[in-house]
Amino acid sequence: MQAKKKGELFRLNMPLELGIDFGCKTFGVGKLRRKRCLILESEPYRFQAAVSDLSGSDIRSHKDKPQNVVMAVRNWLHNEASLDASSASEIWRNFNQFMADNYDSHKAKGFSDREIQNLPVKELMKAMTAWVRANRK
Repeated sequence: MQAKKKGELFRLNMPLELGIDFGCKTFGVGKLRRKRCLILESEPYRFQAAVSDLSGSDIRSHKDKPQNVVMAVRNWLHNEASLDASSASEIWRNFNQFMADNYDSHKAKGFSDREIQNLPVKELMKAMTAWVRANRK
């Protein structure tokens, strides 16, 4: 919600996309009216300084900790979609194991750290899918 350094432009992509989702829910028809959103914010209630009306929205604070993001998303999906998922701790462990395995695999193929950190989403998703298939319990 704020620039990290002086002179940095504040990006408005996510607020714009959230506004579109609210518009779909308010003015749309059929499935659009049943849209649900989980809003993640680093600090609790900070959003109220910038956006006054998000009533009826699920807003969760993560305190800039990725494990808290995983827990918030996992729990929200469980509540909204009756998702029968592993614990947030297990999801976090699996994610970190994937990241380590993916790093090792790409390093063995000659990729640099920079290249691994900037893999195209499609390539990363393909690696994740293969990893999940190979590591199902």
